[in-house]
Amino acid sequence: MWKFVCLIAFVSYVHTARVPRTFTCGSQNYFTTNNGIINSHAGFDAGHNYGKNINCEWRIEAPAGMNVELVAKQFNIELDTACAFDWVELFDGNSTHSPSLGKFCGTTFNPISSTQRFLTIQFITDESDQGHGFQFFYNFTSEVVSVCAPHQFKCNNGKCIDGTFRCDNDDDCGDDSDEQGCTSTGGGNTGVCAANEFKCHNDGACISGSWVCDGDNDCGDNSDEQPSVCTTSVSCGASNLTGASGSIKSPNYPTNYPADAHCSWFIQAPAGAQSISFKFDDIFNIEDDTACSYDFVKLSSNGNSFTHGPFCGTVAPMPFTIPGDHAYVSFTSDSSDQYPGFRLDWNANE
Repeated sequence: MWKFVCLIAFVSYVHTARVPRTFTCGSQNYFTTNNGIINSHAGFDAGHNYGKNINCEWRIEAPAGMNVELVAKQFNIELDTACAFDWVELFDGNSTHSPSLGKFCGTTFNPISSTQRFLTIQFITDESDQGHGFQFFYNFTSEVVSVCAPHQFKCNNGKCIDGTFRCDNDDDCGDDSDEQGCTSTGGGNTGVCAANEFKCHNDGACISGSWVCDGDNDCGDNSDEQPSVCTTSVSCGASNLTGASGSIKSPNYPTNYPADAHCSWFIQAPAGAQSISFKFDDIFNIEDDTACSYDFVKLSSNGNSFTHGPFCGTVAPMPFTIPGDHAYVSFTSDSSDQYPGFRLDWNANE
């Protein structure tokens, strides 16, 4: 009798141990390190689709005063207008009872962050139609991140509107920024830009000339912030930097940087690099302003996909990592109030 019971228990154990990997949640479920990878299911790296009827949760905790930024390296969830079948839902806090940041499905996921130190991720699937799933990269940031979709226009107030609303003579943004810098023929992607406009490289869209080299990726392809476009009378040092590691300094660092400076650097890590880690020196002093709109340093990569900053003030930002093998760094100062500036070190990660 005992042999029979033990045999049943053993068979039950073997059956449990062989649950298909697609039905198990990927990665650990609690993260506190400054960056990491979260897979939708255990079979993601093997190329398996996620399973049916699964409910996975992950919680990420940043240090006090920091937010959690989430970027999709891959994203493929069953598409539905209401995301009612399979979906990822983000919660702005440490549980699924926290305020929702939205449900996401389909193949598009734009970078987003919590507004405080915790972010909770929940992944729900039904019994039919499985996709490949997702792979998220997270890191900690001092900013609140919300990036517009490629077909959208980002207003100066941060609002995202449909790109076709740009230069249609309606104030769709609410601050009229979608109607600024428009040509008499309608502005936007007209093919011909006015004398006071800049033509973006990838899609030929026209943006205001005052937006060029302002530290913001207004074109979406970073062409308005390229070192070859941004010129200044201030010596910024080499603008194209390559290698596995290096450093960037504001002009004259650690003594005061000059007025009316705009420096732009492009970092290219060696082939095979998966990410680049950045760390500011403790001597960090850029004119302080709540919105960092006067003097600031800013980093980005892949258009608007990965953005950190603008940074200013007297406290060095926490170290962070940007996925990929390249990054842009820009520094801008206005006509008044100069300070020691910054030093930024980077290291490529394979």
